[in-house]
Amino acid sequence: MPGGRQTYGRQQPTPRPGRRRAARRIGLGLIPRRLVLLILLLAAAGYGLWQAFAITTVSVKNTARREEIRQETLKLVGGSWRIGNLLTFNEEELVSKLQQDDPLLRSVTVKRRLFHTIEITAVMKQPSMGWSSGNQGFLLDRDGTAIGVFPPGSQLPLVVDGSNLPVQVGARVTSGRFVGFVTELVPALAAEGIGVRGFNVKETTLDLDVVTNRGYRLIFDTSRGVAEEMVDLRAVQKLLATQKKAPAEYVDLRVGGKAYYK
Repeated sequence: MPGGRQTYGRQQPTPRPGRRRAARRIGLGLIPRRLVLLILLLAAAGYGLWQAFAITTVSVKNTARREEIRQETLKLVGGSWRIGNLLTFNEEELVSKLQQDDPLLRSVTVKRRLFHTIEITAVMKQPSMGWSSGNQGFLLDRDGTAIGVFPPGSQLPLVVDGSNLPVQVGARVTSGRFVGFVTELVPALAAEGIGVRGFNVKETTLDLDVVTNRGYRLIFDTSRGVAEEMVDLRAVQKLLATQKKAPAEYVDLRVGGKAYYK
């Protein structure tokens, strides 16, 4: 500026670059590192041990349905960690589930075989008699369970249920005592020269109506023993023979020590 003092402006100081704070590295101490390493080693060892005893093979003995039972077992083994390894294997749990899934199994025995195998011995239910209800025939096991369809031409005794109650395979239809009574009765009657043309029940299986080849029926109480009722039958036959008579309709053997006929 002419005639005056030159004015100088104060220069703004250049800002100093800020100091960057050094990143602090956080590391595990010696003891934590060892703990982590130990955990990893234990996990690896546990996994290896688990794999060493994993069940991969199922052997089935003594049954015609060997492959079906093997596949059922493998499915159960693969679906449960408790059943799938020999270290945690629960025999009772496997047997229970197999019998629930397969109504034809009577009994199952399981043995462990190192290192990846279980061995199964299965006993299948066997047909003892037939049961007809609602125009359908079923095979019954000795415990009274329906195990299949009654085949045409079978020589097993067939009981006709007059109540026509529905029957489902795998379900219990009647008692094992009743089945035992019928299967014992057939040869007992044959020994007396009496042929059987049919068995019938109505409201209850306590009363069994037997159609014979002699033109009359025999009525039994299945809560009593076959041998006891056969004694009563022989007694009434002997009496009728002396009188030169024969039953026209039935002989009722349901009362112990007595017999009624018509």
